[in-house]
Amino acid sequence: MDNFSDMMWIELRKALRSRMPLFTALGSLFMPLGIGFLIFLAKNPQLASQLGLVSAKANLTAFSAADWPSYLKLLSQMIAAGGFFLSVLAISWVFGREFVDGTLKDMLAVPVARQAILLAKFSVVALWTAALIVLIFVLGLGLGALIGLPQGAPGVVLEGSARAAITGLLVIALVFPFALMASIGRGYLLPLGIAILIAVLSNLVVVAGWGDYFPWAVAGLYTQGLPLAPISFWIVFLTGLAGVFATYLWWHYADQNR
Repeated sequence: MDNFSDMMWIELRKALRSRMPLFTALGSLFMPLGIGFLIFLAKNPQLASQLGLVSAKANLTAFSAADWPSYLKLLSQMIAAGGFFLSVLAISWVFGREFVDGTLKDMLAVPVARQAILLAKFSVVALWTAALIVLIFVLGLGLGALIGLPQGAPGVVLEGSARAAITGLLVIALVFPFALMASIGRGYLLPLGIAILIAVLSNLVVVAGWGDYFPWAVAGLYTQGLPLAPISFWIVFLTGLAGVFATYLWWHYADQNR
């Protein structure tokens, strides 16, 4: 595609020269560190008492029987939930900053196909999300090994890694529609607000028994090991594809007057 490599380089430079990758990376560190800390305290209750965490004893007991299979499943759940919100921040910044900084009209005035611009932006979001997911999972593996969790056979770790990878692909597809929301809202607030609303709706839909057909609930159900029909994964894929196509139509036909 014409000028795609140039636009990809520009988008990567804009991302790397900003503070957002650092902020999202720091945010991703808190998830495995927090869970690892709770598991460590659960295995060392005397330390929890010394630190004055007696009131948290009931919560710590939930992690006392932690092993590698359950811990890896928990890592995937963190990717599905926390990784999703961090990815929404990333895509909101990649698309919304053009409106906030007032650079959209200048970008669209250059002799570059709009599909090349959009493809570069979506590619950066996908790479950004993948990097965050890898960071969460690798740090989680290191903490699990440091804590000394039982049942850590290579096959168990391989299965957990595959689950995390599939969850990451689902998350990438699920955040693509937020590019349209950032474009329509001309900034960051609308996609972030919609993400919170979707999180609430996902819980309600799952309770109602329709989570298999609500795309943003599929990743969470998958990480819990629940059986899902192929249609659930197709819904996620088509949702991401529809988000890309709708964003292209909006950038191509909407009046970009500011």
